[in-house]
Amino acid sequence: MNALGYLPDGIILASGAFLLASIALIIAALSRRLFFKNGSAGNDQHTKLAELVNGSFLAFTVFVLAMVLNDVRGNLGKADDAALREASTMARLDLELKVAKVSESLAARQALRAYAKTVVDSDWPALGANNPGLSAESEAALLGLLESVDAVAVSAPRSAAALKSQMDKLQDLRQGRLESATKSVARVFWWTIGAFLFGAMIMNGRHPIDPASVCLITLHIGSIGLVIALILVMDEPFRGQTSIAPDPISKALAPPASP
Repeated sequence: MNALGYLPDGIILASGAFLLASIALIIAALSRRLFFKNGSAGNDQHTKLAELVNGSFLAFTVFVLAMVLNDVRGNLGKADDAALREASTMARLDLELKVAKVSESLAARQALRAYAKTVVDSDWPALGANNPGLSAESEAALLGLLESVDAVAVSAPRSAAALKSQMDKLQDLRQGRLESATKSVARVFWWTIGAFLFGAMIMNGRHPIDPASVCLITLHIGSIGLVIALILVMDEPFRGQTSIAPDPISKALAPPASP
C-alpha cells in the first residue's frame, strides 16, 4: 500500500485484479502438475469432496472480505463526517468569539484562522503519510489559539463556558482525525485471506488448464483481487484519490472583521 497508495484508484484496482488473477493461474498450473496429474478423478466421492473444499475456501474468503470492506467503509464515512463537524465547530467558535465583543476577540479569531490553515496545509499531508501523525505546526497553532481564547474568556466571563466547550470539541476532533488515520486492517486478516485464497487456487488445478478454465479463473479470482484492492483504497482515509478532503475546513471561516 505504501508503494501504490498515491496512484489513481483505477490503477490500484486494475493492479489488484491483474496480480491476483496472474498468481491464481500460476498456482493452478503448478497444482495441476503436482497434485492433479490425472485430473480431479478418482471417484465421485473425491470430486464431491474437492468441490466442497473449494467452495468452503471461497465462502470463508468472501465472508471475511465483506466484513472488512464494511469496516473500512464505515471508518471512511466517520472520518468524512468528523471533518464536517470540525469545520462546523470552527465556525461556531468564530461566532462565539465575535459575540464576545472584547478587544481580544480579533486576535483570537486570527489565531483560529491560522490554526485552520495549518490543519489544511500541514496536518492533512502528515495524516496521509506512511506513518500517519499530527504535525508540529498545527500543535503550535493550537497552543496559540488556546492562549488567545483564554484571554477572551477572561475579558468576557459570560462567554467563557461556550468558548471552553467549543475548544474541547475542537481538540477532540483533532485527535479523532489521528485515530481514523491510524485505524487500518490488521495483518492477521491478510494472512487469513491469503491462506484461504491459496487453498482455493490450489483446488483450481483439478481442472484442465485450457482457454476456458483460464478465462474462468481470471474472472473469478480477479474479482476477489478487485475487492481486496478496494479495501486497500478505502483503508487510508487521508491518502490517495479516494480520501477525505480538507475543503470544509478551508472554507469554514471568512476573513475576520473588527469586533
